[in-house]
Formats: sequence, C-alpha cells, structure tokens
Amino acid sequence: MDPIKVGLIGFGRMGGFYLEEMRKSPEWEVAYICDTSAEAREYARKKAPEAKIVSDERVIFDDPQVQVVGLFALADSRREQIERAFAAGKHVIAEKPIAGNLAGEWKVVDMAEKCGLLSTVNLYLRNSWYHQTIREFIARGEIGELAIIRVCHMTPGLAPGEGHEYEGPAFHDCGMHYVDIARWYANSEFRTWHAQALRMWNYKDPWWLQCHGTFENGVVFDITQGHVYGQLAKDQTHNSYIDIIGSRGIARMTHDFRTAVVELHGVTQTLRIEKPYGGKNIDVLCRRFAESLRSGLRDRNLPRFRDAAVASEYAWRFLDDARSHDMPAIGTLQELDAIHERRRTMTNGYGLLHRRN
Repeated sequence: MDPIKVGLIGFGRMGGFYLEEMRKSPEWEVAYICDTSAEAREYARKKAPEAKIVSDERVIFDDPQVQVVGLFALADSRREQIERAFAAGKHVIAEKPIAGNLAGEWKVVDMAEKCGLLSTVNLYLRNSWYHQTIREFIARGEIGELAIIRVCHMTPGLAPGEGHEYEGPAFHDCGMHYVDIARWYANSEFRTWHAQALRMWNYKDPWWLQCHGTFENGVVFDITQGHVYGQLAKDQTHNSYIDIIGSRGIARMTHDFRTAVVELHGVTQTLRIEKPYGGKNIDVLCRRFAESLRSGLRDRNLPRFRDAAVASEYAWRFLDDARSHDMPAIGTLQELDAIHERRRTMTNGYGLLHRRN
C-alpha cells in the first residue's frame, strides 16, 4: 500500500524525534515540515531533503494529499491547529497538552469525539514495553486484586526557566504523564487527593510535588515528581520507579534512562526482565496509529485526547491543592543561577540527557 502522507508542524526536539521514526518506517511519507524559525527550516532541509519545507502551516492544511498532521509546536498553538486539521478532514497526532489551557483542551476533546477522524496524543508511558508487561501480568491475576499504585520520578531534569513556560510547572509539564499512568493502571477515575509541594530555590512555582489519594474503585495512589534531584551534585543520579502492590503479589520497575528493569513477584511466577529503556516510544505510537488508520479499527492502546485532558486537569487540581497548604521555599535564586550555568556547560551526564529527552 502507498505510505501515509503526513505534514509535521513544529520542528524542535519532538518534531525531530517524529521525523526520525517516521523515516524508518515504510508506513509513512513525510510530505511537509513546517516551522516559523528559519534556523529550524534549514535544519529540516538537511535532515529530510525529500520533504517540502514551509513556514506557513496553511500549506499543509490546504493540501488534499496530506492525510495526517503531526502537531509538535508550542501548546498554545495546538487548539487552533487541531481545529484546522479536523476542518480539512485530516487525522491528528499531537503532543500534550492538547491546548494552551484546560478549557481549550476540553473543547478539543469535544471536537475529536464528534468529527469521526482518528486522533491521538503522545502519552508515551502507555506505549512503553515495561508498563505493558506489568499490566499484562496484573491482568493474569498474578498479584491478586490491585490495591496500591506508587509512582516516583525525581531527576535533575529541566530547571525552572528551561522550557516549561507553555506547559506549566514541572508537575503539569512532566508530572501529567505520571497522573495518566496511575489512572491507566487503576482503570478508574480519581476520587480523593491531598498534595504537598515545595518551591525549590525560592522559585515562584513549585518544582517538587507529592500527591496521594484514592480512585473510585478503591485503589490507592501516590505520585512523587520533581526535577530537583541533586542538580548541583558532583555526580548526578535520579530516582524513577513504579511499584504496584496487589492483595497477593507485586510488580515494580526502575530505569536509568538507558535500561529498564521489571521485577514481577506473582503467585505462580517470579520474573526479572531487563531491556533497553526505549525513550519516548514514538515508533510504537506511530505504528499503532498507522495500523488503526489502515484497518479502520482504533488500537485499544492508542491514547485519546480525553486521556490527555483528564491527566492535565488532575495535574492542575493537584497543584491547586498543594497551593492551598503550606508551600515552603527552600534554597536560593543564586543556587538556581548556578544550576542554569552548570546545565549550559554540561557535555555529558543526566543534565544533557534530560535536555534531549
């Protein structure tokens, strides 16, 4: 069959990842790359000489041969771009959040659910081999009844002022992925929550947050997220895991952004699985989207816009709850300046890794 023609809008870090994966697959033909930056367009010409490089996104929406648009520019542009895509009869792959504010996100959900076109959003943890493996283990009854979901993601990561402005503080920009994956495991909606946050380095927004609560089905959760983990340590490290506790057994995962280790302690099996981490899993998302588009049957693992809106809404709710409590400020703006300087000059290690990923 002919490859699916796609136009990519926004050729920054994530746009480059999608181009790389789509060029590897015979399912896709990148027909256009659009960016308002002349520098980004020049880079796109070098990376994809076969594609048409444009500065005006309307060229993509107006071309009837383009079947899919990929939206990887800033969040505040997505609602209008999604509306244009649907109006032009085009399917959509988008980064999260799907609009610049929560009201816009729910309007996008309404559009997506009424238009009859295929759409998805990059909630990348759902596409990871390790979470799929754990979920299948749980579905086989190996841990008994699901009871507790514990998620932690603490890294040096992006410091305040390094790219979160259009997606909110760290717990919304990054943390909404962990809000989503907890809900995905529970297969239920949030019922109660209590959040505590901290304003590291005296920054105006919290850069560490922990929230615990319950789902409607009685499953308990706790989520800890912050890009605060040893920013100025001589040798940087991180702490990232999921710990699933059932009435009979457990399943857990840790990773170091290179290798993920899954440990499964069930009633009939004890397994330890170690494989490459897999990054953003964009290859999996693109494959599932292409298969869904060709078959006319949506892959059940393909995230929906509604999933992104729910994760975004509850990440904001947890942040708002934290702001209603005591929210101390620890550290100084001078330390934050030192962190920025270090991250500008790092040539290896976790700082550079998180700038890429």
